[in-house]
Amino acid sequence: MRLAPLALAALLAACGGGGDAVNSSLQLGVVVAGQPAPPIAWGQPTSLAILAGQSVELDANEPVQWAFSVNGSPLFASGTTVVVQGVSITQADLSPSRVVLQTSFDGPTQLPIFVTLTATSTIDLAQVATVDLQLQ
Repeated sequence: MRLAPLALAALLAACGGGGDAVNSSLQLGVVVAGQPAPPIAWGQPTSLAILAGQSVELDANEPVQWAFSVNGSPLFASGTTVVVQGVSITQADLSPSRVVLQTSFDGPTQLPIFVTLTATSTIDLAQVATVDLQLQ
């Protein structure tokens, strides 16, 4: 019976049972305006740019809770639409790990607009990704 805790600890270490070791080896999948983009390593500062009217899709490859802010605002939950400076910005969950941020140009605008997307793991509640997005 004493081997069970050791075996469990070894199993958790092998699968990355928490801590930064997991995040450093995993990647965040990115699709910009329908085209695949290079993946992003978790824990690394990331900046992307898209044109107002385009969309970006992110996949954390594990269950996460996505949220976003616009121009430094408080965080908005998925399913929220924010209209700022003539641009509508909507975040929608596609699956437990995937999210899409859709934008549409609605009128006169002052660009750039800055959007920060965050993914928080539902497994260990550690922030797994932060993406700074600039709408041009």
